[in-house]
Amino acid sequence: MTEPKYAENPGDFLPLAALREMTGLAFMQKVVAGEVPTMALAREMNYRLSHVEEGLAEVRGTPEFRHSNAFGGVHGGWYGAVLDTCLTCAVITGLPRGQFQTTLEYKVNLLRAIPIGAEVIGTGRLEHLGRSTGIARGEIRGAADGRLYALGTATCFVMGEAV
Repeated sequence: MTEPKYAENPGDFLPLAALREMTGLAFMQKVVAGEVPTMALAREMNYRLSHVEEGLAEVRGTPEFRHSNAFGGVHGGWYGAVLDTCLTCAVITGLPRGQFQTTLEYKVNLLRAIPIGAEVIGTGRLEHLGRSTGIARGEIRGAADGRLYALGTATCFVMGEAV
């Protein structure tokens, strides 16, 4: 798997004009290939965008002790970050040239505790892409055993004009 390129400061990200010159899928493929920077949060949260195709985005990650809550379990924010990433990236994969998005809202249902140190795969699937919104649903499963840990949905606000 190619090592991700992490943004160190805001100037590392592609300018909006450059983003608008490629499809969302092309942009996501460049992120996976390490050709353009991914979100800085991914390094801190110990996950990475691992696979994309049209309508689908996968994130692989492993929560560490530093991601725990006051009871020693994986903090719900870690689940949320993984799901927000795979869900919104799934929406991005469907965007034509000239458009971009941002999260309007997302919902996470935690089904069971992810053990600290267990690798998981977050998968987001594009369900709807309209003129102004995109909707995705997804899940977090154990990489080794496929055990279901969380479900989620996201609505994204689509901006820009398709070229």
